[in-house]
Amino acid sequence: MTFTHTILLVDDEPNVLCSILRNLRGKPYQFWTARNGDEALHILKTQTIDLVVSDERMPGMQGNELVTWIANHLPDVVRIILSGQASLPAALKAINYGRVYRFLTK
Repeated sequence: MTFTHTILLVDDEPNVLCSILRNLRGKPYQFWTARNGDEALHILKTQTIDLVVSDERMPGMQGNELVTWIANHLPDVVRIILSGQASLPAALKAINYGRVYRFLTK
């Protein structure tokens, strides 16, 4: 299979990562997964990533902090926040500083 894009999924819940991967099985994308912001940064610094889908609430670095770093250092990477516990302040940070494409609820 030829991959068209590379997607990085970031969530501290392994079941969420597995569920997303299961739903996208068979699609022409290459996937990377990270359990926290630090793992995501390592992947972003060593791999070519086209899209990041990140949870908002994670231990350590929050999703809005991750997408803000990406916006400042890798602005061509599309950024999406996927949150089960969305708050208005987090959404505003992701939109205003991380310039996310979408802020979605789980």
